[in-house]
Amino acid sequence: MKDETIADKTDRLEQIIDQLENGDVSLERANELHAEGTKLIAELESELAVGDGEVIDR
Repeated sequence: MKDETIADKTDRLEQIIDQLENGDVSLERANELHAEGTKLIAELESELAVGDGEVIDR
């Protein structure tokens, strides 16, 4: 998806977690989901700066 919002990314991350926790995916698919989730987390971390429970404007 282009121009994904933070909410879109966190929603997708939650979907990935649900799929992995469910355990009904092949090992290959689990690896793909893990890679996608890792990428999403990195993107979210670069978009958000969190310190002492407060969002910091960059």
